[in-house]
Amino acid sequence: MRLLLNDSSVLLNLLAADCISEIVVAMDWEIAICPAVRNETKKLRDLSTGDMVTVDIEPLIAAGQLRLIEMDGENEAALYVQQASIVDDGEAMSIAIAASRGIELAIDDKQALNHVRRTFPHVKLWTTPELLKYWSDAAAVAPARLRNAIVNIETRSRYFPSKSHPLASWWLNARSI
Repeated sequence: MRLLLNDSSVLLNLLAADCISEIVVAMDWEIAICPAVRNETKKLRDLSTGDMVTVDIEPLIAAGQLRLIEMDGENEAALYVQQASIVDDGEAMSIAIAASRGIELAIDDKQALNHVRRTFPHVKLWTTPELLKYWSDAAAVAPARLRNAIVNIETRSRYFPSKSHPLASWWLNARSI
């Protein structure tokens, strides 16, 4: 089973879409987070009111649907500190762990993505649209289910892929079905 380390932006999108369990099954992945991401994953918008509501990921951790990966060793800690001067805390810790251990990383922030591509080209990167497309293709997700997941992400976490994202048109088409 592959391990996919998630930054808080992607984790919040997957929580908003309500499809983490389905993605794990379809992709044969174990979804992981680091402590900084655990601390950053706090709120999503309510579908009906738009108000911010608290997100509790502890049941997912307890059930084994999310694995918490701690920092390990002085080299990882030093890499984390170095990354924290460039990107946000959760991204920095996620990048340090992924780069140090060769773990695949899911991250949506464009600056952080570009930084990882330049600095750690060995790290396999995923974005929310790439995860949804992979899930949709691998599990033959019904168009209505995919559309619902995308609408929930846009509504609850206010994520929209940039127009320059390679899957931007796929996202818009899937949402329109």
